[in-house]
Amino acid sequence: MSAECALAQRPDYKDLHRECRQTEDVPLPHGGGILLVRRCTCLHHHYTPAG
Repeated sequence: MSAECALAQRPDYKDLHRECRQTEDVPLPHGGGILLVRRCTCLHHHYTPAG
């Protein structure tokens, strides 16, 4: 979960879900599938599985 979405779990910060920028996985270049940054898994984001 991104820092924005973790903080958005607090009542006064619910609008922070819009600030989340971790909307997709970022692979490490030439990393053989290792991720540099994982996408946020917060339930407020809707994802379509790759395939």
